[in-house]
Amino acid sequence: MRIQVINPMGVDVYNPMVEQAIARATAPDTKVEVRSLMGTGVPATAFLPAHSLMMNQLLTQVETAERDGFDAVVIACAADPGVEDAKELVDIPVTGPMEAAVAAGRAFGHLAVVCPRIESGEGENLPQNANWVRRLIHRYSAESIFAGVISAPSGHPPADEVNRLLAEDPPGLRAAVRAEMEVSATTTALEAAERAFHDLDAEVIFFACTLWSGLLGPIREQVPVRVLDPLITPVLYAEMLARTGSN
Repeated sequence: MRIQVINPMGVDVYNPMVEQAIARATAPDTKVEVRSLMGTGVPATAFLPAHSLMMNQLLTQVETAERDGFDAVVIACAADPGVEDAKELVDIPVTGPMEAAVAAGRAFGHLAVVCPRIESGEGENLPQNANWVRRLIHRYSAESIFAGVISAPSGHPPADEVNRLLAEDPPGLRAAVRAEMEVSATTTALEAAERAFHDLDAEVIFFACTLWSGLLGPIREQVPVRVLDPLITPVLYAEMLARTGSN
């Protein structure tokens, strides 16, 4: 079993984070490869590029993954960019974090989504409200299980520092961004999860940013609901889909 995880960015800064997050999640005979869109003309930004700057390259990479013999593809962004179009291009399963979360939500109960609000820089596409979640819930016909969405503002290093680290110290940028997301996992995101449980009657909560992957332990310890990791959930779902379709 071979799964390609596509990080839809023009840099590979976060690839080691993705690899570490999913390393122990899959079956022993499943091999996962993480690829970014680096070198394809997608601009080098610290966060998700605008769709107009990376969509063609993303879909091309999905087609390449199929030609290279991969059994499934995960597009590693909680907004599921290109997932719907990619399904029409290839015969292997293609999924994203939100689609996988909805599938899990149908099994576990009412689903709440916690999404970040991170300041979006030039050429980036970080949403400043939660309406993108509602649109995806509608796309996946999940209104009957949708408990609601709560935003959890999350910080990031100052823009000048982000640009400097991106150019001079990519591992330092990854560490700095992850540190901010780790803070949110014990403050704003934790508070959002508690609200989802107490006020929205959520039975399962999806954290809709891959940068939270691997940082959700404090929330699992304090909020008595199922917590869906934004990278592990779609990789396991893709693995299941691929095995279901194999002979």
